[in-house]
Amino acid sequence: MARPRLAFVSIGHSPREDMVPEVLALAGAAPGEVELQEFGALDGLDAAGIAAGAPREREPVLFTRLGGGQRVRLGAGFLARRLAPLLHRLDGAGHDLIVLASTSLFQPYRLRTPFVHAQQVVDAWIGALVMGEARIGVMHSLEEQHRGSAHGALIQSARAVAREDDIADFNEAAHRLEAANLILMHSVGYTEAMAEQLAARTGKPVVTARRILAGAIRLHLVALAARPPPGHPAEPGSGHETEPLQALMDRLPGQTETLTPRERDVLKALLQGEGNKEIGRRLGISHRTVEIHRARVMAKLNAGSAIELFRRLMLVRDQ
Repeated sequence: MARPRLAFVSIGHSPREDMVPEVLALAGAAPGEVELQEFGALDGLDAAGIAAGAPREREPVLFTRLGGGQRVRLGAGFLARRLAPLLHRLDGAGHDLIVLASTSLFQPYRLRTPFVHAQQVVDAWIGALVMGEARIGVMHSLEEQHRGSAHGALIQSARAVAREDDIADFNEAAHRLEAANLILMHSVGYTEAMAEQLAARTGKPVVTARRILAGAIRLHLVALAARPPPGHPAEPGSGHETEPLQALMDRLPGQTETLTPRERDVLKALLQGEGNKEIGRRLGISHRTVEIHRARVMAKLNAGSAIELFRRLMLVRDQ
C-alpha cells in the first residue's frame, strides 16, 4: 500500500526539525511510514521580506522560528496573505493530508484535500473541556496572545506567558498556573519535555498543542490506512470501510456497536472538531438534542467526560 502523502505547513522556515518529528511520533507514525513534505510561510523570503511582516499596531502577533534558529514576531495578516496561495497550491498537488501547524492563527481555509488546522483542533479540544467544571490554565508564548485569547470567558482559568526559550519566564508561568486543574501549553513551540517539566513543577496534568495536533493527524492516518487499494472498491460488509473515522470509532473502548445511527453521526462530527450548534445545523436538529445524543454517546463509551474520550483518542495506535 502506498504511503500517505502528508504536507506539513509551518509559519516560519521549513524544515522544522524541532517540531515535526515529535508531532509525527505522537501521531503514531513510524519513521518512513508517511511521505512527508514540509513547507514554510517564510520560505523564499529574504531578510527585508521577513521584516515587512512585522506586526502593525493592534494586529494579532505570532512568534515563529527561522532557519537559523532565531525567533521572529510577525503579524497575523501578513502570515494569512502568505499562507493562502501556499495552501491553494498544495491543495492541488495530490497530498492525502495537509497540516497547518500553528495556533493563534484564526484565518479559516477551505480546501478539497483533508486538512488539519492546529488552532481549530485546539479550539475543539477546549470546547469539549469547558462543558465541564475544569479550571484550565493556558500558557502562551507571547503576551499579546495571552491578552487577546479568543476563548474569552469560556475558560475560567489562570493564564501565563512563557517563551519557549526563556527559563525564567517558564518558572514564573508555572507558579501562576498552580491553581489550574489542567494546563494547556497553547503554542506548538512547546515540547513534550517542557510539558513534563511543567507537570513536575505544578503537580497538574499538562497537555501540549503538539499532542492535540498529533491526535487529529492520527485520526486521518487511521482513516487513510482503512481505505481499500486503488481499483478495489469496498463492498458492503467487506470490512473495508471508506467512511472517514469509521475504523477509529470501531476501535474506541466502550460499546460502539450499541450506538444508534444518529449517535454515530454526532460522534463523528465531534471527532472532527464540530461544536454542538454546528452539528445541530448540519444534522437538522437542535443543539439541545445534540447534547442529549452526546451524553448518550459518552455513557455508551463509558467515558465520564469529553476530555476522557479525547484522551483515549490520543492513546489509540494503529494495530
